[in-house]
Amino acid sequence: MNKRLSTAKGPKGIRRFLVGDDDNGIALLTVAAVYFGTGRLGLSLGAAHGFATLVWLPSGLAVIALFRWGSGLWPAITIGAFLLNLFTGAPLLVAAGIGIGNTLEALVCVALLKREKVCSRLDSLHDVLVLVLLAAPISALISATLGVGSLLLGRVIDWPAAPVTWITWWLGDMVSLILVAPLLLTWSTLARAAPSRKRLVELGLISVSVVVVGLFVFLGLLRPTHWQYPVNHLIYPLLIWAALRFGPRGATAVMATFAALAIIGTLQGISPFSTGSLWLRLLFLQSYMGITAATTLILAAIVAERHALEQRKDEFISLASHELRTPLTCLLGYSQLVQRKIAGSDHLLVLQMLASIETQAKNLARLIADLLDLSKIQAGNLTFAEEAVDVDMLVREVVEQLQQTSVQRQINIEGSAPGVIVGDRGRLGQVVINLLTNSMKYSPQAEQIIVHLTSTTKDLTVSVQDFGIGIPTSEQQKIFQRFYRVAGEHKQAGSGLGVGLFIAHQIIEHHKGKLWVDSTEGQGSTFSFSLPWESP
Repeated sequence: MNKRLSTAKGPKGIRRFLVGDDDNGIALLTVAAVYFGTGRLGLSLGAAHGFATLVWLPSGLAVIALFRWGSGLWPAITIGAFLLNLFTGAPLLVAAGIGIGNTLEALVCVALLKREKVCSRLDSLHDVLVLVLLAAPISALISATLGVGSLLLGRVIDWPAAPVTWITWWLGDMVSLILVAPLLLTWSTLARAAPSRKRLVELGLISVSVVVVGLFVFLGLLRPTHWQYPVNHLIYPLLIWAALRFGPRGATAVMATFAALAIIGTLQGISPFSTGSLWLRLLFLQSYMGITAATTLILAAIVAERHALEQRKDEFISLASHELRTPLTCLLGYSQLVQRKIAGSDHLLVLQMLASIETQAKNLARLIADLLDLSKIQAGNLTFAEEAVDVDMLVREVVEQLQQTSVQRQINIEGSAPGVIVGDRGRLGQVVINLLTNSMKYSPQAEQIIVHLTSTTKDLTVSVQDFGIGIPTSEQQKIFQRFYRVAGEHKQAGSGLGVGLFIAHQIIEHHKGKLWVDSTEGQGSTFSFSLPWESP
């Protein structure tokens, strides 16, 4: 249908509508009927002088129709608006003038959105600001000005009534464009992936919360009869929750639900906006809803933009890690081959250089492996093998390997933890290596590192104690975050990407264990992890 609608422009579109040209005629008829029906509903709700209302759905619906299915649908908007105002009592030429204004409103709004390449997902700050600060106010101004001008020229209203009518018209259209249009825009495309069970539980929880809070705030549910305290601020936590966790789609859905309940409560005189005449009540309500909707959309867009940036960063890290792995493997292989070729010769300096190249290449390989693991964690693809693991033996093997490469300090093991757990031996060894290498890096002057092994009837604990520079108390919970590095002396003590402890935390968490740190600045740190186990 899109191709056919895109060709139905100008008089040709009207002709096709009038002669009933299959799909195009049906689409035009449907849009005109929806515009007429929603317009009649809006004008029945406290319209100013009968032709301007603060609850005006057609503006948002018209913009969505043209944005999604092409500007060739403009005759439907003209006809719908013309018939609506004609039936409301406007003279023929006045109804035509209002219809032209409403049509131009939709066309200008869509033209501005498409010129600025606004995406229907509204997942960037640029897109939301274009809608809220440019497209919506300008297009609503056109409609309100032409509409009120037509009413004045046709002597339907007099000059003293013009300001109130114009304000009502403009605000009603504005709220529709920043509340109804974003809702339909963001939900006009299907979700990229099916939500997980945990996500569905959270979705159900916020849905119930929105309904309960909305009924309490705007319809007085569970409120005492003479309650007069303002409670409309209670909707903000849920709007923030929706924006942070569900993006623009969730934010617009929650906002629309609150708006619908607020309008019902205001019409019944039981909402926080139920003081004064119906027009005054709706004026304050729609002003509040418009500002709240714009703010929520901006927050949701910023969150979505940041999330997209994180995704692109993760994709780059994954791609770069894979690309770096191949040349690094070749470099490491050739250095080992050359070492074997000249082993036993008198080229001692060359052998030392080759050994240094190999050491640094292995360090780089570990960094690349961490980046690959990080990208797998973010994608939920980090794999684990299940086998019986003797953690006591695993720790001793790792210590023995690292002791061979660290002659400056002694690594001592105190205690024991005989028994087995079910887990991934390689991943758990990776955790122990990470904790030991961190201790070596951040205790350059210390002569020893102590590994403590303890056990209870429920779990076993491995602790790595160093006597280095320590970690400030305020930083101790942050060091397990992705890419986080403690500022100051820690950054100067050694290089790193700030992902090792994050990966270790994820591995221990997968094994249903805990990873934590106890540290005092200037005295050292003790990193510990505990795992549930089966005693022998």
